[in-house]
Amino acid sequence: MSRRPNKFLSAWAPQMFQKIPISAYIITLNEARNIGACLDRLVEFDEVILVDSGSTDGTVELAGQYENVQASYHAWNGFSEQKAHALSLCRNDWVLNIDADEIVTDAYLEEIMRVVSEDEADALESTRTLYRWGRRPRHFGSDDRLIRLFRKSAGHYEPRRVHESITISGEIAQTGATINHHENLTFSKRVEKSNKYSQAKAEDKFEKRNRVSVFTLVFIFPVSFIQVYFFKGHFLDGVDGLLTSMNFAFYNFMKYAKLWELYRGRDGRG
Repeated sequence: MSRRPNKFLSAWAPQMFQKIPISAYIITLNEARNIGACLDRLVEFDEVILVDSGSTDGTVELAGQYENVQASYHAWNGFSEQKAHALSLCRNDWVLNIDADEIVTDAYLEEIMRVVSEDEADALESTRTLYRWGRRPRHFGSDDRLIRLFRKSAGHYEPRRVHESITISGEIAQTGATINHHENLTFSKRVEKSNKYSQAKAEDKFEKRNRVSVFTLVFIFPVSFIQVYFFKGHFLDGVDGLLTSMNFAFYNFMKYAKLWELYRGRDGRG
């Protein structure tokens, strides 16, 4: 696919490298609506490793139109395992973990280049900014702090099915530059995602032998809703804030309800 190169990247790359010496890696499942915008910002990278777990919407075919993308299939076995597999395929010392619905900003790219060229840190902690349908939530959705750029030799994933994070051995640089997260999901898709994530989280807890009480099952939904809707100010965002709070409470309740079911299935006790 012929893409207009990013002017900022094009001005920088020839001064040091033919391509930016970083391997970006992405895991995907039916991300055709997002993958183009994500990959457009990575065309100057040396390589982009895309690991797909069975898309049926043309995600892999779209990604294959980019010259620097290497797409492959890997059966799903949880977020950490999938990302660890994608990481293992990267050939460069510096790697960038990016999701299909995320877009790197010029400011973040500048920080990437600075950290890699100075070669004094082993990772970069940065900001991720949430957008829903083209706008930022007014009173909630505060920015996350995440490590997405790191030396391959300095990072590894702890075994988790969901809410995976990279563990870094070494010096971590800080920046206020951001990656934009475009979560353009309908409410039904957000609930579907919460249902899927709650199952994975319950299985993680079950393996760690975490228990759940009737008290937790009774109160986790209202307490979670009150915590987010009132104390975190989601009520200031009208219906959007209400729906987000309900979905958060639903996720927490289903997480413990499924943990309860897992114990019943193992030993037959309630």
